Amino acid sequence: MKALIAGGSGYTGGELMRILLNHPKVQDVTATSRSLAGKMVADTHQSLRGIYERKFEEYNLSKADADVAFLAVPHGEGMELAPGLLGKGIKVVDLSADYRIRDRALYERYYTVHKNPELLGEAAYGLPELFRGEIGQARLVANPGCYSTAAILALAPLGVYKNRIDVTKVIVDAKSGTSGAGTKPTEFLHHCEVDGGLKIYKATGHRHQPEIEYILRRFLPEISVSFTPTLAPMIRGILSNAHVFGDLDGVDLRRHYMDFYKKERFIRVVDAAYTKNVVYSNFCDISPYYDQEKKRAVVASAIDNLVKGAAGQAVQNMNLIMGFDEKEGLNAIPYHP
Repeated sequence: MKALIAGGSGYTGGELMRILLNHPKVQDVTATSRSLAGKMVADTHQSLRGIYERKFEEYNLSKADADVAFLAVPHGEGMELAPGLLGKGIKVVDLSADYRIRDRALYERYYTVHKNPELLGEAAYGLPELFRGEIGQARLVANPGCYSTAAILALAPLGVYKNRIDVTKVIVDAKSGTSGAGTKPTEFLHHCEVDGGLKIYKATGHRHQPEIEYILRRFLPEISVSFTPTLAPMIRGILSNAHVFGDLDGVDLRRHYMDFYKKERFIRVVDAAYTKNVVYSNFCDISPYYDQEKKRAVVASAIDNLVKGAAGQAVQNMNLIMGFDEKEGLNAIPYHP
């Protein structure tokens, strides 16, 4: 099959290329870039030198020749490209936020005016462990946000206990590596400004908060999430700690999570979720804890923000919509140490 990456010059575009070039079902990968069209891809993604000797192309819908297109573009631009690609029969995995929230008013509150809201109800939310059936039937998949991926996978299994927990006071505290800021960060997000310390940002009102709540309400109706991210002095990884209050006495929380995700290749229930054990892989490690004295569950989840939080999950979604084995191209083992 043929794959097109629109917006291939960023970190996510580079990760998509790294994964797709090793995918046994992908025979051709084309990368576009507005700013770098005509320049060698390997001059930007230097790890691809000697592996991919082609140039970035200018995005041109009339010349688009692919089975699947990945939209690794900023929020607001995914909806500019998706309708045309779908009209040509090309399936789309959108890594922007443009189709993640079906509630148009909610999307527009945090982003911008939606230009093709008729597609919102069609788009499948691309979290395979929870919505595999919907994704497999879709032609348009909204790839989740990285923070959202970690938080939703940590909290969704608690839906069975929704009557025993306080869904109105759920707290998610997440730490992320600086690659989440992209290749052109502001001074505030620059690694030099983060290294050697921790830096809170968007303490309230982060764009992933409504996405987390909107999706989790399928499992925990009326859930209200207070979400705060912190930049950590590392390049890759997210460690998300979700705090849920309620009486779960007598519940073997670890066993529950193991049963919930027992068939999932990329979810591992572990003693202690640790970013070093998941980076460069599509794994999500989850560690559930329960403090009986405080009546508080803490569910930690760790992912690589560029893989399970972006490009890896996008390829996992591609596998589903193309009818491939879900694990194809994604069996990379995490690095250690």
